[in-house]
Amino acid sequence: MSDVKRMTPKVVAALALTMVAAAACGGGSVGGGAHAGAGGQTTAGAAGAGGATTGDAGATGGASAPGGAGAAGSTGGGGVAGTAGGGAGTGGSVPVSGGCSQAPTPAAGATVIDVRAPATLASALATAKAGDRIVLHAGTYAKETISNRKFASFVFVEAAAGDLVTMAGATFTSSDHLSFRDIQFTATVMLDGSSNFAFHGVTLDGGATEEAALQIHGQSSAGASHDVLVEDSTIKGGGRTIFILGKFAPSDTWNHHLTFARDDITCGSHNCFQISGGRDIAIDGNRINGTTTAGVLTAGATRVAITRNRMKGMAGKSPCAAQIASPGMEWDNYAGVENMISSAIQIANNVVDGWGSAVQLDAARDVAIVHNTVADGTGVRFNHRVPHDQAGNVILNGNSDIRIWNDILPSISLASGEAPPAFEAYNVIWKGGGGGANDVTTAPTFAGTDYGLAAGSAGVDAALVNSETPLVDFENRTRGPKPDIGAHELGAPAPAACP
Repeated sequence: MSDVKRMTPKVVAALALTMVAAAACGGGSVGGGAHAGAGGQTTAGAAGAGGATTGDAGATGGASAPGGAGAAGSTGGGGVAGTAGGGAGTGGSVPVSGGCSQAPTPAAGATVIDVRAPATLASALATAKAGDRIVLHAGTYAKETISNRKFASFVFVEAAAGDLVTMAGATFTSSDHLSFRDIQFTATVMLDGSSNFAFHGVTLDGGATEEAALQIHGQSSAGASHDVLVEDSTIKGGGRTIFILGKFAPSDTWNHHLTFARDDITCGSHNCFQISGGRDIAIDGNRINGTTTAGVLTAGATRVAITRNRMKGMAGKSPCAAQIASPGMEWDNYAGVENMISSAIQIANNVVDGWGSAVQLDAARDVAIVHNTVADGTGVRFNHRVPHDQAGNVILNGNSDIRIWNDILPSISLASGEAPPAFEAYNVIWKGGGGGANDVTTAPTFAGTDYGLAAGSAGVDAALVNSETPLVDFENRTRGPKPDIGAHELGAPAPAACP
């Protein structure tokens, strides 16, 4: 376990509140500070980025060959690892969710265990066997703390057909192979050193608290949580709505193989996602609803794919849709902070509007930004930060190996001291800051209500295809041989139907 100072919940809550004003991303901003874990377990949270105020948009450098991590390998249901990917840590690749359900389903004729409040889920799990269905009937169920429930294959926990089932949160420690369907959780669900969990069609609601709606925890003696799928669900409220917290240690100890697909996520008082110790993560095909805080914050993450999301902010209030940062002793003064680098991040095929910036880079390494459509605000903002470890050693000097191509961006902002992108080309950038090969400075013409390009617009049939370029668009449709710049492919055929 990392050498993280432990604080009482009262002290942690006070510190978190003092950091709220600085939590939003933007020029010279910092992120969240310490955070009390769910279920009474206090956990030290990773702070987001801060540092120098960005300068005016400056011209970026010319094109060079893109490098960095290659394409992610494919995965099976629930985020099972595929081919090894690039970057630090042990094997595995970013889970690839596509557009169809990956949630496990019970076999025909599975044994059914009926539960009615005030009976508990824990009592049903005590008698369940792998493959069983636990059917919760209408009612409100108390918060549960469940430990060491392990099964060889999934046990299915579901609401009875047509019944409203609510549960006042749950903590699962050292448990595995549980699948939840159609249940409304009204307080934090915490996975602590647990694995092979699936949530389909559930509601996870953190309410008006500083706790997460879903916390995936890996700092305790139970170890990392991994192989978690959350799909077709509603997630909202809390502080960090989804909080992925791992050890301040090398990435092979982090929480891993986590998939969030086709969810409707509304940001809490800190952000929608905070990843502080997570790897091999797919955030794909979700609707991310901004409030007054950041959308996705990485503050110690590797091999993360942020793809095909509709990121809708509140104009004038939502600071940035994605903030890719590496903390240091300046904001997370814990032993091992030098391990918390954000690297090997793919941001692709997202449609973004209503945010101050679509992507903010605060000391990040190896980031591919490709085929996104940003309708307003700043497209990509480079902040210049130099985080240090506890001994005063430099962790990163600004951002490096940033690749930007095939994007529709109003502008690029490059702070003083920042190097231009390692690769920039084939973008539509009409309000300044671009300078890459084959960039187009004519404003795009949009058609419809979701910023697809109109026929004849700048960017049609003008994109670059290389080894990192996605082959599908925002709607999971196959792109043509002369693909369009931006998230949507004009005239692409409908994707194959799900089985």
